[in-house]
Amino acid sequence: MIILAEFEFPLATGSRIIYESLLPELEEEYQRTRSKLRLEQDTLFLNVEADDLVSMRAALNGWLRLVKISCEMTSMHKL
Repeated sequence: MIILAEFEFPLATGSRIIYESLLPELEEEYQRTRSKLRLEQDTLFLNVEADDLVSMRAALNGWLRLVKISCEMTSMHKL
């Protein structure tokens, strides 16, 4: 069974910086998950595909944490 999760993150500012900071994570290869990331204007799209629920949960925990931290760091950079 393939499980798919899709997220859209509308980013007001710093979208290019956030996108580029996350790109190196796509170079990692995992046996049970696959991820895609794209940027359209100021919206970041994340697609995660997994072979099972355990793998999906682990992948989403990692990706969502990375997106959150990137957004926080970008907003702190403006201060």
